[in-house]
Amino acid sequence: MNVHTELYTTVAQVLPVFLLALMWDSAYLDRLRAQHRPRRGGPQPGYFWTKPRVRLFILGVTVAVMCTVLLTVLVLAGAVADSAPVRAVVVGGLVLAMAVLAFRIWVDVLAATRLEQPDDNSGSTG
Repeated sequence: MNVHTELYTTVAQVLPVFLLALMWDSAYLDRLRAQHRPRRGGPQPGYFWTKPRVRLFILGVTVAVMCTVLLTVLVLAGAVADSAPVRAVVVGGLVLAMAVLAFRIWVDVLAATRLEQPDDNSGSTG
């Protein structure tokens, strides 16, 4: 009997919820699509997180989290033996998902509560 079954069952339940929170936030992809994010090296001040970098990062995190879920299910099914390295990979995948979600929340809260809102060119006057 695997003494770490509770770890694997908890991770198998929690990671898909984190993945949903990361990817299907109601406005995240719409906001990202609407943003203009020039590179830093161009004539205008730019961003490190350009759209190609965001795409690569989010897709990489998604694949890593999905692989962690798969590994967790394989351990629960008995196809992969429980060991310290397997637990380290599973916990690492959980930490990655939590860190990315915390970062996204941090950035979204700072953007939403900024004292000076960026000019949205809506034509309204104050």
